[in-house]
Amino acid sequence: MTDEARLERIERKLDEVGQAIVALARMEERMITLFKRMDKLDQEQAQHGRRLQLVESRSGSNGQMLRFAERVFWIVVSAGIAYIFTTMRGS
Repeated sequence: MTDEARLERIERKLDEVGQAIVALARMEERMITLFKRMDKLDQEQAQHGRRLQLVESRSGSNGQMLRFAERVFWIVVSAGIAYIFTTMRGS
């Protein structure tokens, strides 16, 4: 009787070990999936960073062009107003 009880306990322990191994394998698969997702997110973040730098550099040059155009506009407007006043004063 003791041998049978001992064999039953050993079988139960082996079943528990088998379940633990299956649980570890599942957990490992989940971790692999999470690591792959993290790698993908890192790549996407790096790509977004590059795109943001490109947009910033383009907007900076566009801002300089806009400032130059605005200055030219105000010079032309000021010159036009000065011309109008000069011609009104002369007549």
